[in-house]
Amino acid sequence: MSMSSAGQLTASKPHSLNHQPPPSVRLMRTIGLALLLTFSCSPASLRADQKWVPPGAEGNSTPAATARQALTAPAVTITSTPKPTADVSEFTREYIIELERFEIDHTGQHPVETSRGINRALQHAKTIKANRIVFPPGTYLISETDPIILDHQNTIIDLNGATLQINTNDQPKYAIVEIVDGAENLRLTDGFLKGDRDQHDYSSNHGAHEWGHGLIVTSGRNLEIDHLTVTNVTGDGANSRMTGARTRPELLARINHSLYRKHLEPGRFSAEGTKIDSAENIRTIEPLDITRCGGEFEFGYSTGYLGYPFIRSRVYRACFYDADRTFLEDRQCLQFRKVQVPANAAFVHLEFEQPSVPEEPVHAGAGRGSFVGRISSFTPPTDVHFHHNTLQGNRRLGLGYCGGRRWLIEENLFAGNGGTAPAYGIDLEDGWEFMQDVVIRNNRFRDNVAGDLVICAGSELLIEDNVFEKNVAVHARPHNYTFRNNRFTGGNITFKTRTGVATFEGNTYENCTLSIMYDTSAVADGLYRRPEEQLATPPLRLSNETLLNVTRITGTYFDFDNATLKQTHFIAGDETSLVRFHKCRLSDSSIIYEAADTPVRVDFASCSGELNATGPGQERRQFVGQSAP
Repeated sequence: MSMSSAGQLTASKPHSLNHQPPPSVRLMRTIGLALLLTFSCSPASLRADQKWVPPGAEGNSTPAATARQALTAPAVTITSTPKPTADVSEFTREYIIELERFEIDHTGQHPVETSRGINRALQHAKTIKANRIVFPPGTYLISETDPIILDHQNTIIDLNGATLQINTNDQPKYAIVEIVDGAENLRLTDGFLKGDRDQHDYSSNHGAHEWGHGLIVTSGRNLEIDHLTVTNVTGDGANSRMTGARTRPELLARINHSLYRKHLEPGRFSAEGTKIDSAENIRTIEPLDITRCGGEFEFGYSTGYLGYPFIRSRVYRACFYDADRTFLEDRQCLQFRKVQVPANAAFVHLEFEQPSVPEEPVHAGAGRGSFVGRISSFTPPTDVHFHHNTLQGNRRLGLGYCGGRRWLIEENLFAGNGGTAPAYGIDLEDGWEFMQDVVIRNNRFRDNVAGDLVICAGSELLIEDNVFEKNVAVHARPHNYTFRNNRFTGGNITFKTRTGVATFEGNTYENCTLSIMYDTSAVADGLYRRPEEQLATPPLRLSNETLLNVTRITGTYFDFDNATLKQTHFIAGDETSLVRFHKCRLSDSSIIYEAADTPVRVDFASCSGELNATGPGQERRQFVGQSAP
């Protein structure tokens, strides 16, 4: 279908896109998790060496599998592809945006009228039930105060090679295009989003001017974003959000209950959902109404830097009741992850595995007070396929991933991004624990100023088959993450953990440095500890890896299985506690033991070649294996 001159839908041949979607992506291989602990786990489910205790957890320690609350590592859930909107031939009710009717200029002039007209035309297309909206070729100057808003369902929006150019401005923040709540089964494809980085006025308004974004994905479900080129913005080429809200009223509407200390009491719930005494648990005093949650909710400390500042275990229990407050069922849940409300449930009680709530937050990023968490119904962008895009020359980041669930980010180019911090290709940061089930696969990185990838938080993350040429940094807070079959060709590579739940397999490291660290601060890790109790954490193990001319490897653990190491050099510093090589092939490689008080467990077995050991701290070694480097 297409629009006649009278503005009616008429039959037409499918409009041809410049780019066709790729074939369906292959099925994900089973993820080898470093640790999978559920509420029924026994100590026998652990490898023997997973009882190893890093610095900061020595002395009175308990293996995590025998702790009262389990450390859970769900499998990564990957958004389905191809998206329904990938099949262009199915979208035949075409509407070509009417420039004259809506006073839209496509010659790079009149931004106020053009933004207003495009948004009016897009809404008009919904009223006539068009499912394919096509932009005439040209350059559309977009107002810095009036972004293009997409809230369409079952629709392809084809920019058709057009450029949406932000008007030169002095604003600290802007958006060219924003996908908002209500968007569902929507595809945005084939065009250019261009910022004003080089012409922008940075002096008239105070601030870092780091929030001028090309595309903001605020909300939406089942989205496809492909074959876009996003360049030259003052902030991020693309940016995602965690709550789904654009305004404070929208945000408040998504907060169902705020819990304070006054809402909690000592005790727990029986298997039948009745209150029983317990000195080890706290629970809600009154049941909480969940009838306006929209069928799902999450619980967590969703302010500041999030984390677990008051309710310390990521695991909690929910007991559901019907409208008459008759018990229906209970579930073990994870903070910040969606909980599906059972049929007929109207109320919920929450139970937490700790005897009280501390007066002071146990980690930074939370305020002192009586507020401990929220039941919310946030609507972050969910089930998103972000592919075959180019994000280049943007001043802050290529992609600022600040919230979302089940994103597949693949076959993109991140090039030349940076100019103000953080200056990476991709940064997973401000969404904190609301960054879940993210796959970063088969992407290319080139000439990004500070580095290619930084991960500050998130859970259930899979990074595979990428080529990184500069710095990659994983901070200690991410939980249950996997690096598989990537190639690192330079820069500094840093892997950190607080939980020990991470997997490294089949990666190649060349001409770079590597650090593998356990963070001993034990905060924001989702584990509750009784006073004076410490929990053992498994080391980060690297399996089937290849290291070529890795000039410096530092860290808490050197734990390798079936690895090939050539011209690779380790430094066992004060923080190093484990040197383990099993079935490895070594050549022209060495380790220096620095003088320190920390003993080093050395386990060297079934390896070929030698690891030349030197340094003043060789007396630190405590030998376990067949031979000792």
